Amino acid sequence: MELKFKPIIRTLIAYYGILQSLHLLVLLRAGVILFLQTRFPFPILPPPGGWDGQTIPFMIGLGTTDLAGILLGQFFAYRALITGTFYRRLGVISLTIFITGAIVFAFGTLPSGAWIAHPIAYGSMAFLFAPTVILYVWLLRSNISRKPTQKLT
Repeated sequence: MELKFKPIIRTLIAYYGILQSLHLLVLLRAGVILFLQTRFPFPILPPPGGWDGQTIPFMIGLGTTDLAGILLGQFFAYRALITGTFYRRLGVISLTIFITGAIVFAFGTLPSGAWIAHPIAYGSMAFLFAPTVILYVWLLRSNISRKPTQKLT
């Protein structure tokens, strides 16, 4: 059964690696704009009344946590796809950070009205992140590797 899912799992890992690379670029761009121009670009588009002052430290903290998850996710994808060494635990850890960050971001921004004010921006983020949940569930359920590493070829 594992052999049957290898192509889709490889695709999901590649997607996750690319998504995390784009995530990094978007976060870096948003951070630079926020600090230099004091405005809120995508992905933190504000609600109609603007963000509460207490939201800024929340967003910076969440972005910092995202950075750690992004770097771990890129390392996981690189190792799995480029070197062929599969670290299930690293995938679980990076995806836990990623998905938890997405949930916290949603719960922190949804009640503010930001999603209603910018449905395409926030909806596209949710849509793009959805396939990673499939990879996460597979990693949690798979019985691959009681060993530290396993080839994913």
